[in-house]
Amino acid sequence: MKNFPKKEKLNSKIRIDNLFRSKNTFTYNKIKVHWIINSSLENQSETLISVPKKIIPLSTKRNKIKRLIRESYRLNKNILQLDNQGINISFMFLSSEIPEYNSLEGKIKVILHRLNDKL
Repeated sequence: MKNFPKKEKLNSKIRIDNLFRSKNTFTYNKIKVHWIINSSLENQSETLISVPKKIIPLSTKRNKIKRLIRESYRLNKNILQLDNQGINISFMFLSSEIPEYNSLEGKIKVILHRLNDKL
């Protein structure tokens, strides 16, 4: 399915705190990824996308980057093979430049393949 419904967005304060406390993290091309397995979700992922205000001060640029990440994740989330388990994922964009969609989509694909290997 190529959609990104509200139930796939990570917005619980407790789950976000648990996600950032976990040591499961890696960085790929200025995108930092935090992830944790969530047993209460079955075959589902919850995703958080953030762009720090210190790095990109203008909100329109931050929102554009978040839209690009969300779209590339939405189209490629089928790469994740979730075997009766759920996962919480955070994508944090750490570059000061606005990326092109094609390069960002390639980075997200590599990140999802790496994440799939770690599961």
